[in-house]
Amino acid sequence: MTTENPAPAGDNGESEKTDAPATEQTVPEDEKKGNVPYARFAEVLGQRKAAEETLKTVVEELVNDLPAEFRPLVPDLPPAVKLAWIRQARDAGLFIKAPAAPELDTKRPGGKPPADLSKLNATQLLSAGYKQ
Repeated sequence: MTTENPAPAGDNGESEKTDAPATEQTVPEDEKKGNVPYARFAEVLGQRKAAEETLKTVVEELVNDLPAEFRPLVPDLPPAVKLAWIRQARDAGLFIKAPAAPELDTKRPGGKPPADLSKLNATQLLSAGYKQ
């Protein structure tokens, strides 16, 4: 009977046995590296697209609620930035219609009452006409 001495680990390139349980679950290679599984990525991407579409709809409704003469003033920006711009412009009073100015009477500037010309002679009437 010959007795063999066990070779120390690393002498012949073999590694020592580990006491790992036999029912070890294998982890996919992409999860070992810290990558996100494609199914989760697709789910998050779908949620993001749905949120962007909802935001676009809200911004379009806000633009349609503006008076027609102010709609060309809204710049072409991404939806989130456009929403912030509309809110800021509305708070600053950009989209408020100014009250209509009273119609001016061009025949009576300044609202002065007309002069009584019935008691003037011809020379006075001519001189009054030249003063105006």
